[in-house]
Amino acid sequence: MRKKRHLLAVTGYLVATAVVLGGVTAQADEPPRVPVAHLADTWADRVAREGTDTGPADPSSTFTAQVFLAGDARGLADYARAVSDPADPLYGHYLTPEQTRARFGPTPQRIDAVTAWLRGAGLSIDDAGPRAVVVHGTLAQATTAFGTRFDNYTFLGSPYRAAVDPVTVPAAVAPDVLTITGLTVSTTTGKPTIPTTDAARKAAGTPANPCPAYFGAAPATDLPPAYGQVTQWAPCGYTPQQVRDAYGITGTGLTGKGVTIGILALDYEVNVLSDSNRIATEHGEPAFAPGQFTTYLPSDAPQSQAGGEFTMDVQAAHAMAPDANIAYVVGSRARLGDRLLDAIAQVVDRHLADVVSGSVITGYTPGAAPDAIAAYERLFQEAAVEGITFTFASGDSGGGVIDGVRTVEYPPSSPWVTGVGGTTLALGRGNEYLWEIGWASYTTPLSEDGTRWVAEPPGYQSKASGGGTSTVFPQPSYQRGVVAPRFAGSPPMRTVPDVSALADYEMGLLVGETEYDLQGNLAYAVSNGGGTSLSSPLFAGIAALLVQERGPLGFANPALYARHGDGRFHEILGNPAGTTETVSFAVVDHGEVDLVTPGQMDKSDLEFGPGYNTTTGLGSPTRKLIDSFRPGR
Repeated sequence: MRKKRHLLAVTGYLVATAVVLGGVTAQADEPPRVPVAHLADTWADRVAREGTDTGPADPSSTFTAQVFLAGDARGLADYARAVSDPADPLYGHYLTPEQTRARFGPTPQRIDAVTAWLRGAGLSIDDAGPRAVVVHGTLAQATTAFGTRFDNYTFLGSPYRAAVDPVTVPAAVAPDVLTITGLTVSTTTGKPTIPTTDAARKAAGTPANPCPAYFGAAPATDLPPAYGQVTQWAPCGYTPQQVRDAYGITGTGLTGKGVTIGILALDYEVNVLSDSNRIATEHGEPAFAPGQFTTYLPSDAPQSQAGGEFTMDVQAAHAMAPDANIAYVVGSRARLGDRLLDAIAQVVDRHLADVVSGSVITGYTPGAAPDAIAAYERLFQEAAVEGITFTFASGDSGGGVIDGVRTVEYPPSSPWVTGVGGTTLALGRGNEYLWEIGWASYTTPLSEDGTRWVAEPPGYQSKASGGGTSTVFPQPSYQRGVVAPRFAGSPPMRTVPDVSALADYEMGLLVGETEYDLQGNLAYAVSNGGGTSLSSPLFAGIAALLVQERGPLGFANPALYARHGDGRFHEILGNPAGTTETVSFAVVDHGEVDLVTPGQMDKSDLEFGPGYNTTTGLGSPTRKLIDSFRPGR
């Protein structure tokens, strides 16, 4: 377990000739200082244990930091809980961004007080607003302002500059400071490499996947059997219509019309609109109408000619809610020092969307720098107050262990967002829902002579849906009585995911993107989208349908957990349709035939069981879930 270093909060004036606070000597005539709660356990502690301290940072080097302001943090959290609880009289009484800032934001006087302290420490003020005061200066000035020294480290092969000591601030402004970011940063330099697609050709004589329209339509009789039976060739990806049929959307009359879905992005994939219109047209789906797709780009937004993560997000959300507006929001590093955080702030401060999907993971908890989490949590609470729904991909790690502690990804582990896990989905003739298994696959390749599988099935661990139990956040009230103690632990903690949807790359959603080939040429190609980065925008599209039929959904988890059972979610067990049968299917990947065995929960770091589980949460959506949100129900 991590050892925490605590500093005593000082309530009176210092009387000793000198004391050490945060490793920096404070003189007797200085005002008292107190630690910033979220920064008392420094990220540098972990870097020092697992990395190499390469010595003190140059005190003349420069930094930029963001001092986030607390305002009425307790009042905001209380109102966010009330407005999100279907049993509370305030349920659904949402506020505008202006009302939220006026009611729960810092007063101009408190902004001025924080600004005066920072300026008095010799720092230059870049911006002073109701969310944060942004400053820059030298590390020597940072030591004076924040009471911490700075060292350089090498961690996992990369260089960092980290605050060595717990961060402290003057007691007079301590209630105003929510958290501070920018003190611990990566100092890596260099440009990223250009992504390329695999242009490998199928080896001569390798069986070809006939790409059946549905699961079970093409028995792989030309391949070795698996588990004592003939395996199946996998469908080569699903169309939007197939996924809508699987999750009960078809026949509802809901298309997302009048609702805006926000896609959080770290860069601008310049062909996102043209690629999305092309793949939609190829499937007989509606392309985006003029004004239906809007980009929000800061001046420092990176651009990419190749499609990727965020193009898939747009196409997945559009597949589920083809008439919904899309807001493609790229964050600025200049404003808050964190593109994802800034993108969220843009959505919340301007109410750019009703439902928002995020497929970016900022880190693990514990393990990631804790400095920004408080700022994220405040934004998610403001979103709840304003009736905005946030979904986040639960990650593709299959659970993990850091510092001997099982960890979960953040932001999906936030108790204020809907974490979306992944599944493997099999559709039959006429898009019949056959079965769904938690996405945790093992693979084994076909031998060169085609007579056997190289490893005894299931073979080797592949990707798996992220999930597990947080060590940071206590169990939220909406999970009580639904999440079994075996998952929540003692004391009960927040578990992830909350819900789930299609994620398996091998039978994912067909996605069209402009990509680089191995020769560096750009070309449009269609392939399978997958990962929980697919699950999140799929579920966000479904949430947009719920907003269309009932109005703002806001923070959705209390309403979703209140609907567990009674067929509103597909309960996803360890085998198809709850049987003991082990299924497998064959795919051609990188010019090689692989046998895929999905649902290998006993071989992942996740637990599994009936009802709620840490692989698929409550399950995937059904028609009953959609109907349960109709007005009057």
